[in-house]
Amino acid sequence: MTPEEAAQLYDIEERKFYDYCGYIVSYQNKIGEYQSERQNKCIQAENKQMEIQKNKELLEAISGTTGVHDDLFSHLTKINSKVEDAAANFKTMVSSSTVNSFDLCNAFGENATSANSQLTAVFDAISRGASLVSGIIETLNQDLRVLNAQIQELDLDISKAQAMIDQYEANKRSCLANMAYYKKFMP
Repeated sequence: MTPEEAAQLYDIEERKFYDYCGYIVSYQNKIGEYQSERQNKCIQAENKQMEIQKNKELLEAISGTTGVHDDLFSHLTKINSKVEDAAANFKTMVSSSTVNSFDLCNAFGENATSANSQLTAVFDAISRGASLVSGIIETLNQDLRVLNAQIQELDLDISKAQAMIDQYEANKRSCLANMAYYKKFMP
């Protein structure tokens, strides 16, 4: 190998060495961007998890009213039954051709029926609220799954970029060895 050929080969290796240095810096910058984006996604995922937990607690509180619902309707049914019994007893106790009997069912049964209707409306609204919160939880869970998938994708991108850096570092070392070899033949 002539000194001129060695100098040309040295210059080629030197250019490749600096190219690899540039590639490494480029991938290091990409890794920095990926890590920043990953951190933002992790914060978003943590916020989604907190929202999910709050909504689950709300749903649990709403769902706890179903037992109350059944108890209230049971009590109203008992009240209506007692009013009917009292009305029947009252009619038999007070019977006169000159006095109209007082109908307890008309006086008090109607109020119980109205209360029953109002309670039904309240618990229907609570049920709709539970369905709404359940839908919100499902949407939040879906958003969380998307964020976790994006975080995994960013982790993969970071790994790929690091692998490229490792490859370019190996190429740089090879260039340095070749440059040292060619330098021996240069004047």
